[in-house]
Amino acid sequence: MMTTGCLIVHETAGVCRLNGRTRLTGMKGEYYVLTPLYLNDATLYVPADNSKVKIRPVMSRQQAEELISRLPRIEPVCFESLNDQKVRCASILKSGDSYQLASLVKALYQHQQRRSRQNKRSAITDTAVLKKAESLLFGELAAALEIDYPSVLDCVEGLLK
Repeated sequence: MMTTGCLIVHETAGVCRLNGRTRLTGMKGEYYVLTPLYLNDATLYVPADNSKVKIRPVMSRQQAEELISRLPRIEPVCFESLNDQKVRCASILKSGDSYQLASLVKALYQHQQRRSRQNKRSAITDTAVLKKAESLLFGELAAALEIDYPSVLDCVEGLLK
């Protein structure tokens, strides 16, 4: 049960604080009022009875620590083609699954490092997907561990290689 003040993960906005429920003029049903932690001056209204938009509680500290300890052993996702990459990246980002996000971040981070060693830039879409996946995953880890976002980056960067 989600209660006012708790932290939740929204599928696209990442970690948000639940500020209560409300009714919107001209709309049916109740809406959760969410304030994203890492988006300035934003408020989201999500239908409380909507199963299409995924929201869930933030992982526990223990789950976050376990995920970080497993990072070196998480296999990076492998793509069969550019189309497969596009479809699977979208699916993983929408899933909100922390382990799938970690696998995606690891794959794109390693690809970025390979391109850098070849003095080549990563594709803009790869960079955008990596930033979004990092935002979702690292934002949740920061909230679960009660540390700031840059500290999560410092903590996990070496584990992504």
